[in-house]
Amino acid sequence: MNILGGFKALFVVGTALAAVSCSPGQEEQPAAPQEKHFDVTGWGKLKPGMSKQDALATGDLAATGAGKTGNCEDYRYEDGPAADPKQVAEDDALEQKIAEAQKAADAAKAAIGPEPGPNAGAADYAASAERLAASAEASNKVVQLTVESTKRIADRAEAREAHGGVLFAGDKIRMILPPPGATAAKDLGKGATVEQVKAAYPNATSAGDGMFDVPVPGQKGFVLSFHFAEGKLTAFMLFNTEAACA
Repeated sequence: MNILGGFKALFVVGTALAAVSCSPGQEEQPAAPQEKHFDVTGWGKLKPGMSKQDALATGDLAATGAGKTGNCEDYRYEDGPAADPKQVAEDDALEQKIAEAQKAADAAKAAIGPEPGPNAGAADYAASAERLAASAEASNKVVQLTVESTKRIADRAEAREAHGGVLFAGDKIRMILPPPGATAAKDLGKGATVEQVKAAYPNATSAGDGMFDVPVPGQKGFVLSFHFAEGKLTAFMLFNTEAACA
């Protein structure tokens, strides 16, 4: 038996195994997670100034909206709690009812016509009063439905603040809110003081009513807005002052 040859073979095998187990890729330590802050640059792949199509294409948002009012629509984050499909369907149905009621109210108002003249008879006055009553009733229906819609809007806003998400106005991002636990620069989070925010953002200016805004470079109308109550930070968001719901 060639003992020397056997030792040589074992040495070759051992060297090969050592090379595999000590390859550069496996020797490297896992990279430390990158700090992720909600800032003037956006959140994740979502950036101020993005179109709705581009924002949805990032995959950071849920595939379907969480409710719509007029041209404004809410979207939750893809990894956040999903919207209730039943509630979304009810919201959509209510918006359709409001549109139909408004159309009927406009038609009823247009049908009122001029007031009866001085020589008009009782029948003319009665017909005019009937048209006025019909217009008032149609307008009242719009008001009632709008009150219900306003409550739903408030509920969605509350959910948006609690879970984070994006509000679109047409094809434009109107608002980006961070998810729970997210921080701004220098680890600013809810509960921070005005002084801490000013230290992190020296260009922050007062917007009145406990708000401070930081302009977003290169995005006209966009601000990083900080909201305070009793001197403590309660919410912060990216907001497009030039995009409105209609």
